[in-house]
Amino acid sequence: MKTTLVRLISLMLVIMPMAAVAQTNVKSAFDAIIKCKDAKITEFHNLDKDPLTGVKAGQCDIYDFVLPANKLNLVKNVISAFGKDNQEAYSINSGVASAKDREMILAVGDATGSGVRVNDPEREYIYALFLPSKAEDPDGIHRYAYGMNYKEEGGKIVGKVFVTYATTLQYRQQLEQEKSREMFRSFSNGAVVIPATDNDYQQSWFDTIMSYFQGMTSASSQTRIALATKAYKLIGRVEKYPDVTNADKNAVREVVKGMLSDKKYSETVLNRLLNQCLMELK
Repeated sequence: MKTTLVRLISLMLVIMPMAAVAQTNVKSAFDAIIKCKDAKITEFHNLDKDPLTGVKAGQCDIYDFVLPANKLNLVKNVISAFGKDNQEAYSINSGVASAKDREMILAVGDATGSGVRVNDPEREYIYALFLPSKAEDPDGIHRYAYGMNYKEEGGKIVGKVFVTYATTLQYRQQLEQEKSREMFRSFSNGAVVIPATDNDYQQSWFDTIMSYFQGMTSASSQTRIALATKAYKLIGRVEKYPDVTNADKNAVREVVKGMLSDKKYSETVLNRLLNQCLMELK
């Protein structure tokens, strides 16, 4: 199902500097699916720019497709295209997802949004990460991710191709490490913040847990137990936060160890809760 909008978007993808030369083969293979007259396409597009500079900060383009079974060659051409462009990619991954697999999410922008799932259940998937040109990203902190997943069912091929533009994982980890160090300094100085609620999704997993611990520094025994309970529950839900890094977990683990060795947190119920937090982090 093709519309003027589809053709316009496809033209924009050619004109806009969304892909360096490195992704030429993959992009052409994507376009072959998008422009196929027998394809049924559902689109989603998002573009974020810095309001002050107008420079692109994030981008997400998703094309869900349904193809006749005799168009499997278009899908195979995409897989072949990744092989042709793999020398220019700094990471390339593929596999077959099961219903029990943990979600693999490709970030968009600064990774505060929901991102794009790569490994939809029961689908084959492939994706690769590429660096933009220096002209587009002079600071070297962004990357493009190109991906596809699909499965054959009921005589049809169902899948999606997608492109995201986001900061690199390395850059985000550096930011998290800087925030971790700042949190430690605040915690050591006895700074107190207003604890976040369980519904406060504006904060990261790490920031929320640290706010609970900071709130405990001068709270009553009953409040400390309540905050430790919240921390324990959030730690147990870590898999729902795909952007949590090992550095985040290690930092929280060290904070909990420090609290367990502090007589101020030796009250029986509180101590048991903190021990449970530590066990969940292993």
